[in-house]
Amino acid sequence: MDAKDIKIGFHKVDDYKVMVVQLPQRMRVLSTTILNGAFTETDTIVMVQVPISYLGAEPEEEVRSIVKRLGLGLATVGFMTAADMEKVISVKEESYNGMEAIAIATAGVKNAVYAGELIPERVKALLGKAHTINTIVVLGVPLHDTGLANAIITATEAKSAALMDCKVRGTGTTSDAIAVLCPIGKGEKYAGTATDIGICLARAVRGAVAESVLKWYAREGPMDYLQLLDEVGVTVGNMWEAASALIIPNESWSEDFLQERFVAKLQSLRQDVNVTSLIYAAILIDDAGNRNEIFGLDQDRFKEDPVHLLADEVLGIGLAEFLTGTKGLFEYIRYDKKKPGVLGELGPFLDDIVASLIGSVMSMIYSELLEKEGKLS
Repeated sequence: MDAKDIKIGFHKVDDYKVMVVQLPQRMRVLSTTILNGAFTETDTIVMVQVPISYLGAEPEEEVRSIVKRLGLGLATVGFMTAADMEKVISVKEESYNGMEAIAIATAGVKNAVYAGELIPERVKALLGKAHTINTIVVLGVPLHDTGLANAIITATEAKSAALMDCKVRGTGTTSDAIAVLCPIGKGEKYAGTATDIGICLARAVRGAVAESVLKWYAREGPMDYLQLLDEVGVTVGNMWEAASALIIPNESWSEDFLQERFVAKLQSLRQDVNVTSLIYAAILIDDAGNRNEIFGLDQDRFKEDPVHLLADEVLGIGLAEFLTGTKGLFEYIRYDKKKPGVLGELGPFLDDIVASLIGSVMSMIYSELLEKEGKLS
């Protein structure tokens, strides 16, 4: 078996990009895929790239339809992902003591979590999206059913090791899938980390996943504060929803008019390194607190936002004073106390920094409009 014998091609079906992996022979498969998961036999695997906002009600039928339109067999095994497959695909081939393994990985880790970790309500929708780590493992020797199941365990452990190598905070994503393939025939019952085939496949998977993750992280440049907030599930839309809950009424200012100015202000601040730095700090500290990494404040107490934790307010005050001076402080405090919309779902530092951002922007808008109307003189 050789990696060059596996043919990988990319196709377009309507708005979907599709990767087709053609194997040199029909093989046994155990997988957790959307289409034809569990035990089966195939010589073809497809991966369908969907938007990160994909909410298809029947993904299995969509993949089946794409397979049919490409003229592929009914036994085709099908994955989905929101990662840019052509950008992140990685293929690794390993051999050990006469054993051979090939791993093909595509990784998107925006929704990485630790197994068993409770996911905050505000990000459940984000984490439910199709970003995922998909792994295809092709082995050179037959395996018993038990061996294939064992191989999935070994491959999953290798994937998690790759994430640790890449400093990703999680053991996987919320929607990972895997397919392990081997030649048809009687085979070994074991493929754990102490076996030759287990060592071989683990090295291939660890290398392929790590390389794919690093490709995914290779963005064009650093992210501004709106991109950083979006990554943790705080969008411009739900910031406006929170802002609009405490609008100061004025019959000459319609809600649409205020929303337009609000969004424009947020956009204009994207170039300010100070705004991005303060918000990035809040995101990182919240993440550390949720991971039980803040000295003197255990995870449970951190999530309760105890009264003696003042640094979150200090950060919020700093942003408000930087943007608007004392005026912004009053609006920040108003939003921080009421915590409308998304503010009620955020962690101790994020709720303060986002409340400060919203309050400060609204304060700036009010001041500009009142000054224009001559009501501040």
